[in-house]
Amino acid sequence: APVGSHDTLLAYLVRRLLENGANTSFVHRIADAGLPLEALVEDPVRTVQAAAAREGVFGAPHPAIPLPGALYGAARANSRGLDLADETQLAALGRALQASTAGAWQAAPLLACEARPQPPQPLRNPADARDVVGTVQEASADDVQAALAAATAAAPRWAAEAPERRSALLDAAAARLEADTERLCALLVREAGKTWSNGVAEVREAVDFLRYYAAEARRDFDNATHRPLGPVVCISPWNFPLAIFTGQVGAALAAGNTVLAKPAEQTPLVAAAAVRALHAAGVPRDALQLLPGRGETVGAALVADARVQGVLFTGSTDVARL
Repeated sequence: APVGSHDTLLAYLVRRLLENGANTSFVHRIADAGLPLEALVEDPVRTVQAAAAREGVFGAPHPAIPLPGALYGAARANSRGLDLADETQLAALGRALQASTAGAWQAAPLLACEARPQPPQPLRNPADARDVVGTVQEASADDVQAALAAATAAAPRWAAEAPERRSALLDAAAARLEADTERLCALLVREAGKTWSNGVAEVREAVDFLRYYAAEARRDFDNATHRPLGPVVCISPWNFPLAIFTGQVGAALAAGNTVLAKPAEQTPLVAAAAVRALHAAGVPRDALQLLPGRGETVGAALVADARVQGVLFTGSTDVARL
């Protein structure tokens, strides 16, 4: 950090407190009746600067306290947070929210082949039904069959990809989601009814999921010993439409499975944004296909098909039994 910044001074102060056993009279100075008023109200930054100058050390971080981005060490980078107490940051989020209304968001089947056109259906903001966030084109029965055929055909090729290669693609997708945090937060606010803090946490969780599974595959997986299942269906809920959706998809892809993703019918726009980021990062379209639609039609058809080798599901117990 730059010399003189409060973050640097705080790191130095924490180190000195730890070295000195965090003496109570030093921390709770206001309780010391013998302390002169001048000492009590002095600028703490100047105090730390003077102490650092006397000892010839300034701004040295404590070796046991990693910076936020390095929280997980060499294994993976921590996701980036946003300071919602910062007016500049709030203004940027406000601009992203305004920009999200400039054009309609769209979700449609993202398949290895061309999907059959279906009538688009409007998706409304759950907090304000007057706000049409975008439209969704649900997958048809023919789309489901085409996606299953493509996922089955692509399964051996995707399984043969080196774990390192699969991990690199997930890391690249994580970087894309993180760079798009403000825009994704705006979409989460409008489509899923999230607050800003919920939205930021969800984008961070999605980024962390991708990096976590990438790191696990890179560390532990070997194609000679870890055999993928094959085509896997991922069914995610509306309440965490980015985090759980991305976690399921990222885990399945990291393990070498081809994925048929069926998002919650209430939040397909967020899911489509995540799949587009994964495709843009290099995940093949036949390794990851998006099939928006209803559980009783699209979801039921997917899980009933004998070509599906596994299902990742988050939702109610009743639906899980079905």
